[in-house]
Formats: sequence, structure tokens, C-alpha cells
Amino acid sequence: MNFEGNATTSWTATSADTRTDSPATKKLSAKPLDEAGEKLAAEMKVFNDVASELKASMNLNASYESRVQALVGAAAELFGLAPTWTAFYREILGADGVMKKCVCTGPEMATFECSAEHGKLLEMLTVLRSRDLPENDPHEQQRMITVRIPKSLHDSICEEANELAVSVNKLCISRLLQKVDKSMIPTSSQKRRGRRPGAVAAKGNEPETGEDFS
Repeated sequence: MNFEGNATTSWTATSADTRTDSPATKKLSAKPLDEAGEKLAAEMKVFNDVASELKASMNLNASYESRVQALVGAAAELFGLAPTWTAFYREILGADGVMKKCVCTGPEMATFECSAEHGKLLEMLTVLRSRDLPENDPHEQQRMITVRIPKSLHDSICEEANELAVSVNKLCISRLLQKVDKSMIPTSSQKRRGRRPGAVAAKGNEPETGEDFS
């Protein structure tokens, strides 16, 4: 399935080598930057308005098949409007996204995550991540996590990232976006270590700190 035809936004970046610190250059470059910010803000408003309308129109009492089709339809519509991949993820696959609203029960979610429709959503997300869009969504805070891993595993991840010509950060995000086979997650009787989910929000929304291997 090819989603490239739905592209509505293109972005350009100015090389750091071409910029100077002169007042004249700063004055000339301020306007394009302001225009880019205003354009992003306008696109984000349209995207958020459409996302809100789509969520409100969902019939949660419909059959599973109907809800899945509504979800895919909403994703296709938002795909063509998404100013950042983060915005698409947040409204479709995120904790408060359309997917969780349409397919909310455990058994249904397990079925959906193994379906071709779920694969289409991930394909759309991958296409958006491949485009020259802003890396960070200015409307959503960034969080950093620290993961303790053996050096041998870190070396393997770095080697894979080099082979794919991507950053370690991008590779790790790609892995995190994929469905995890629960049978491959080891269980333990030991007390869980580290920060529990939601602890950051309870401390005033302060961002996580940790080492960035990208």
C-alpha cells in the first residue's frame, strides 16, 4: 500500500555552514523561520480539529469490524494532514488515540495488533517518519529514558544502526513502535527496579534525564 500520494507538506532546512551571526543575516533569516513556525501552527490546528471531529464521530457500539474500518479510515485522513509523525502517533496509536478508543478491550486489542489493518497504521507511521518533517513536535514535550543494557547488546545496536545508516535513537524508536511478543518478555519474582510509569507526571512533568547514545 503506497501512501506517498497523500503528501501535502514539504520542509526545507538551512545548512548550518551557510549561516552567519551578522545582524543583517539574523534579520533576513528571522522572517522565514517565523513563517515556518506559523505554517506549522496552522497545520497543527487543522490536524487537531479534524482529529477531534473523528474521535467524536466514532460509534463505540458498532461491531468490531466496523470500528476497525472506522479506525483505518480516520488514520488515512489524518495521514494526509499530519504535520509531524508525532502528531499522527499521538492521535491514532497513542494512549488517548483513536485505536485505544475503538479497540479498547484486551482480546480485541490482541487480535487487532496481529491484523493487516494494524500493519497499515504502522506503515503510514513509517512513511511519515521517513519524510523531511520536523524531528520534534513543538506541541508535545520530549522525554528521555535511561536503559541499562550490557555493552555487548549496545555494540550490536550500534552496529545495526551503522548498517542501516540511521542513528541509534531512530533505530530504538522504531523498535519501540513495534508490537512485542509477551512470551518473549521474561518474568521475575524480584522487586521491580527503576522509575515506575507515571512517576514523572507526579513530580510536576519534569523531563526524564539519561544518556543519549544517538
